[in-house]
Amino acid sequence: MLTQVCLAFICAFAAGEPTTLTSESGNIAVQLSANGGVAAIRLGPNGEFHTTPGFTEIGNAVPTGEAVRTLSENGAVTFRRTLADDKLGQSCTVVERFSPQRDSIRWEVEIAGESAFSAKIVTRLQMPVNDDARFWTAWSDPLHSDEGWHDPMEAQPPQNRTWYYGAPAFTQKKKKLVSYCPLHGDTFCMPVATLLYPAQDQGISLVLSPDDALLDLELRTAKDGGITFVRLNHRIGKDRPVRFAMDLVAHPADPRAALGWMAARYPEYFEPPLPAAHDIAGCGAYSAYEGDLDAEKFRKMAFRVNWKASFDFPYMGMFMPPVPGDDDRWFRFNDKACGQPLPQEDNWSSVARMRAYSEKMRGYGFYVLNYFNVTEFGVNLKGAAAVTPGADKDPDAWRNANDFTYTRVADGVLSLPNGGYWNTWGAAVAMDPGGPDYQKFLLDQARRHVEKLPASSGVCIDRMDWLRMANPNADDGESWVDGKPCRLLYTSWRDLMPKLAPIFHDAGKFVFVNNHLKRIDLLRHVDGIYCEFADNGRALNATGLLTLHKPAIGWTVSVDTLKPDPDGFFQRYMYMGVFPTVPLSGNDHTIVPSEWADKYYLDYGPMLDAMRGKHWVLQAHVVAVENNAAKANLFAVPGGFAMPVTFGGDAKGVTVVLRGLPVGAGTGTLTAEAMYPGAEAWTRIGAVESAPKMRLNVPLQRGCAMVRLTPQG
Repeated sequence: MLTQVCLAFICAFAAGEPTTLTSESGNIAVQLSANGGVAAIRLGPNGEFHTTPGFTEIGNAVPTGEAVRTLSENGAVTFRRTLADDKLGQSCTVVERFSPQRDSIRWEVEIAGESAFSAKIVTRLQMPVNDDARFWTAWSDPLHSDEGWHDPMEAQPPQNRTWYYGAPAFTQKKKKLVSYCPLHGDTFCMPVATLLYPAQDQGISLVLSPDDALLDLELRTAKDGGITFVRLNHRIGKDRPVRFAMDLVAHPADPRAALGWMAARYPEYFEPPLPAAHDIAGCGAYSAYEGDLDAEKFRKMAFRVNWKASFDFPYMGMFMPPVPGDDDRWFRFNDKACGQPLPQEDNWSSVARMRAYSEKMRGYGFYVLNYFNVTEFGVNLKGAAAVTPGADKDPDAWRNANDFTYTRVADGVLSLPNGGYWNTWGAAVAMDPGGPDYQKFLLDQARRHVEKLPASSGVCIDRMDWLRMANPNADDGESWVDGKPCRLLYTSWRDLMPKLAPIFHDAGKFVFVNNHLKRIDLLRHVDGIYCEFADNGRALNATGLLTLHKPAIGWTVSVDTLKPDPDGFFQRYMYMGVFPTVPLSGNDHTIVPSEWADKYYLDYGPMLDAMRGKHWVLQAHVVAVENNAAKANLFAVPGGFAMPVTFGGDAKGVTVVLRGLPVGAGTGTLTAEAMYPGAEAWTRIGAVESAPKMRLNVPLQRGCAMVRLTPQG
């Protein structure tokens, strides 16, 4: 069975009798060494223990004495160690606690230093491997590739790789911002590392808690089964210990089981805060068009929501200007003019006009998300030296972007470490939403939105890629970059969202995000995703995985995005449970109407519509296609299940095997119907008896089918 052993690690755990902890379910047991680490792990109640060294490192620090072990009445074992780094002249105390949970072993770490410093905080786990072993994480690309699309649910042989949580830690030497974040194949979007042993149908996952203050994080894997999480830029100090929590979880040899455990353990990150967010799920648009629509045509395309590429605001950040009356006008945003008329018609907006548009879309049965941004501000800014004299006392200072930025929300302006500001589109500046004045302004904007636009369904927050940055002029008490305290904008986001999101949620409005930075811990208060880069295979994968139980919409840049394989384009989105962007007039840097593109959206619209309300079914081995003749996913939807069967090539049909389908009590059979590209009605393809294992023959057209499974009594 699993016999490979890394002798270099065994020596570290040779001293002392191990202590054994077993989860309440008995599905995992861990032996702990006398000096404070994992020595061996047993998977299943009747398995054997295998040497799996696991421990915590703090940079290059080494122990200065023996670990002190304490046993608690609840079965937890606590180790206290002192480590020192003579080169840095720093020391710290590390407390690690292991405790049995219902279906895991909890591993908690607390670190306190004598004085403030930062070092890599490393968690290592050495798992045994054999030729059958496979590795999985919630990766953007399982092949670590920047090209094409590859199925993220396919585990791979362990390899020597480095993966970045959302994106690499930002440094001045490597100024990679939005161009990096969602486009590359070396990122992962959930802090989970999984080893699978298919021959034994066993797996183990090391899961880091998204509740932790995760800053920058790397995952390093090795061919020999080594798993290493590296936490960066955390401040190790005396007054505010650094704390982390992890779980060792045993499960069957299927990535779905790892995802299922995470979704059950941390539902607040996976479920939309407002479940009604699924009501607006469907294909999206990013359009400024306010004219009449052929509503029936767009319903057939599965269109539901427009993230209004409004430019309704006078400049970035001033989304609901404080005009005296709802009919008072302002000039719409343009990066060539600030608050000045432009040589074009219809270049104005008002509260009344914005309200009327949302009401009009509601009349069609569609929804509107308004533009919002918490990390960028202004247009054509000249700097603090160019502020108009007396602007700090002028109640109309909002009409001048430069005056307002540097007199009202200056504490949010994100400075460069060596002076100056981070500039962005339209000569605006990047912002830190942790600045008290700027944060108050954002909350006031949210309240005005709720008050003034009752028919709007909420907002979509743009440009989360700036959250990688550090504010060198602020101190969050937990970040340490380039040898100094600072405020990482991850911390600012965690401070802002528990205040901002309830303003919308309490009014029944939704918060979507365009999360260039793909990380589950940033989605605690988020109802759904509209991803600007989802026509890129890596961004599509991360978006689909992050929205297992939330609605997701993805970009379609142009008609060329559909070429040369439009069927493959739509089938990728169906498989991942993500809705594409429809060709709507006025779309900003997204697909616009054409006879050729419209036809494909009309062909696939009814199939996409069947995914509304989707929740990935996460039982192990719940769906598979015999002989890997196609790909299939399975979603629970209102009234039953939706099963996209995709990438069947020229096959006329395939056999799908369903195991452990979570059907309700009293269900005798499931009626199976199929929808095909270009069809307007469902075709009955049979019925299957409710059983632990069910087989269904699925005819295909153009390589796919959307299957609807409806439980019957």
